[in-house]
Amino acid sequence: FYFFPVLSAKLKEVGDKYSFPSRCFGKNIVFFKESSKDKITFTLQNFNKTETFCSELFIFHTSNHNFFQFVAFQGEHEITIKRITQDDKDEIKINGVKLYKFCSGFINTIKSVFRSVKAFYGGMGLDPKAKNPKFRPTIHVDMEKANLRIMELFNYYTPERRNNTIVNIDKNKIKSGDVIVISRMDGIDPMIMVGSGGHIGHCCVCTWMDDDLYVIEAQDALYWPRNGIQRNKWDDWIQWAHNADFNVALLPLREEYRQKMDFEKANAWFENEVEGLNYGFHNFLFAWADTLDRNAPVFLTHESIELVMSLLSKIYPKFSDLLVTEALNMRLGTKNLTIQQAIAEAARRGKSFEQLMAEPEIEGYEYSDGLNYVCSCFVIAYFEHGGLFGDMEILPNEFTPRDVYILDIYDKNYERPQECIDDNPELPYCQIMGKFVLKLDNYSTIAPYSHMNERCPSEGPDFIRDEGC
Repeated sequence: FYFFPVLSAKLKEVGDKYSFPSRCFGKNIVFFKESSKDKITFTLQNFNKTETFCSELFIFHTSNHNFFQFVAFQGEHEITIKRITQDDKDEIKINGVKLYKFCSGFINTIKSVFRSVKAFYGGMGLDPKAKNPKFRPTIHVDMEKANLRIMELFNYYTPERRNNTIVNIDKNKIKSGDVIVISRMDGIDPMIMVGSGGHIGHCCVCTWMDDDLYVIEAQDALYWPRNGIQRNKWDDWIQWAHNADFNVALLPLREEYRQKMDFEKANAWFENEVEGLNYGFHNFLFAWADTLDRNAPVFLTHESIELVMSLLSKIYPKFSDLLVTEALNMRLGTKNLTIQQAIAEAARRGKSFEQLMAEPEIEGYEYSDGLNYVCSCFVIAYFEHGGLFGDMEILPNEFTPRDVYILDIYDKNYERPQECIDDNPELPYCQIMGKFVLKLDNYSTIAPYSHMNERCPSEGPDFIRDEGC
């Protein structure tokens, strides 16, 4: 992921000046030279070249404009961005014109892209309309290695290997409210782990309905037979999970919290209000992005998200709308603004893009495809609607998968079935399957409280969680 450009300067008004080093030049100076009715001009100076044949690419960026400046020789360059509108000027006052540099040369950047793609390639092998759930989307050894490398580099965590066997736990020993946590070496889960600092990328909850045990979850992956918010019988789910190369552990809910739950009410909420809804892509980034800083892996920042999404909005607007644009509109109380218009409107209200991203995700936001829950938000919403949190004010949409398992609501004195003990005597919960041991950092340590996780940083290497955030 070192192909992502790095922010070097924010130029908000004429006269702003920044100095910074780069890969090819010991010193660079950028200066906001002038602003007229419909254009702005900058001067970029490059000094002290480090290598004779070294060259660099810089990007001058607003949400609506991208000027690429290639520099091979030291000296002075003038950059003019034309067709500047009032929206652009409003945005620049708050967000500035951002100058990005790349960490590597062209060849190494391309190598980085291919190494990153390896982590995702091969992980989406099952047509969601396929009738045969026995199809096994194999995670190739190179894909697995790439994902382990991501976790080592950015999550500072390397899971231990285990025999990939299914622990055949009697489903009658599983109770409503028990939580299932999952990791998969498919690119997506490790990215979720990097963003949250956790050791899982997916979670579900168990419930008994109609005299049978079901797993209910928010799921959307091409290797899974069904998409969206769904329920599946335990026996089916276990086989599909094994087919998909899941690492799975069962976390038993503590009895005092199980007694607080009205499962009839929670199941009615599931059946009547959310079952069949789409997976919550609109909520995907916002459960993680809670603060203006200390909230991103080393290769990504809030500014990088804005750069990527505004670029994507010009190439594939449906994707940027899905992940960011509609959510920005929700926070502004507007409708159908493009990402560029939303950023400009926020700026007129004195808010930067980063501030807008950090605003909590309110449960009940009605997106174009209805309510939105990613897996962890769905699990917490299920508990909330069942009364587990009592009178506490909890925003389910602010919980990452890690936030789910660090909640101090699980039975750490769980009398595990013998088959679980035989498989791994050290774990306080039962790992059911997987090639890798699921060791959950800070498992069941944070007691629930009102407004939790609304302002929590998640930055490596320690992923320190501020008290009371």
